[in-house]
Amino acid sequence: MIRPGLCCISLSLQKRDPPIKFNTLTYKRFSTLPREEALEILGDRIHNNMVATNEIIKYCAENSWCYRLSSDLMPLISYDKANVDLTDLPNHDEIQDAFDNIECTIKSTGVRISAHPDQFNVLASPDEKVVEKTITELNLMSSLMDRFGLSADHNTPINIHIQNSKDGTREEISHRFLKNFHRLDENCQRRLVIENDDRQAAWSVAKLLDIFYPITNIPITYDSHHFRLNNPENLTAENAAQSCLETWGKFKPLFHFSNGRDHAMDKAHSDYVYDVHEELFLREIDLDYEFKLKDLTIHKFKESYQTYANYLRPIKAAS
Repeated sequence: MIRPGLCCISLSLQKRDPPIKFNTLTYKRFSTLPREEALEILGDRIHNNMVATNEIIKYCAENSWCYRLSSDLMPLISYDKANVDLTDLPNHDEIQDAFDNIECTIKSTGVRISAHPDQFNVLASPDEKVVEKTITELNLMSSLMDRFGLSADHNTPINIHIQNSKDGTREEISHRFLKNFHRLDENCQRRLVIENDDRQAAWSVAKLLDIFYPITNIPITYDSHHFRLNNPENLTAENAAQSCLETWGKFKPLFHFSNGRDHAMDKAHSDYVYDVHEELFLREIDLDYEFKLKDLTIHKFKESYQTYANYLRPIKAAS
C-alpha cells in the first residue's frame, strides 16, 4: 500500500472554528517584551502548536496518512540569544501534558511520523558555527521525537539535504558530513536520511548513490521532482527510484512527490498534481505530497486518479 504523507499543515483544519494552525514568535518581538511576559506568550504558542499537532495527527489517522512534523513547533527554544528552555515557561506542565497526548495518539493510531528540518542545516559545512547550529537543531527535533515515544530508526526519518557541493571534492564533503554526523545524538543518527537536490551541480541521485552512500550508508530519500530537475547522469526514473529504495534496507521508504508550479522544470511546487510520476506508484512506499495545497491536493488526487492508482501493482521494499 502506498500511504500519502501530509506535510506540516492542514488547510482543511485551518477552516475549522477555531482554526487548527501553528503560531510562531520572532526573537525581535520576544526581545522587546518584559521577560516574564515574553515567556508567557512563547509558552502559549508552543502549547498551541502541540495541540494543533495532535489534532492533525488524528486527522491523518482518519485518512490513513503519514505526517511530517512542522520544523517550527518550538520557536526560539534552540536559539542561543533567546536563552530559553522549556522548563522556563510558566505553562511547562501543560506543554508536557500536550506531549503526552501526542504520544498517546501516535501509539493508538500508528501514524508514521517524519521531519524535514530547514535548509540552513548543513552538516557538511566547513564553518564550525554552522555545524554546531545544525547539530543543535537536529538533536532538538530528534529529542522531540523521543518525547513522542517514536522509534529511533528510519521508520521515523529526519530528512535533510547535504547543502554543500563546492567546499572540496564530493568524497571530502561526504567524509566531512560523516564526521559531523557522528557528533549527533545517537537516536538522531539512527533517524537521519538524505534527499537528492534540485539544483544543477548539486547532489543528484546518481552522485548520492555512487559517492555519498558508499561512504556513509545513510538511506536516500528519492524526490521525484528534484530528480527531473537534476539528473545529468541520465538515469531512468525507474532505476533511480529502485536504487534509492534499496538503500532503506528493512524499512519502508518515505519518498517525496511534487510537480513544478508553472511547468515541469519549475523548482516551485504546483497546487495540484498534473503529472503522475509513475515510478513512485509502482512501489510499496510512503509518499509525502509536497504540493502547495497540502491535504486538499491529496484528496483531489485520490478522486482524480483512483482508477489509475488501483491499476498499478506496488513493488514491495526489500525485507
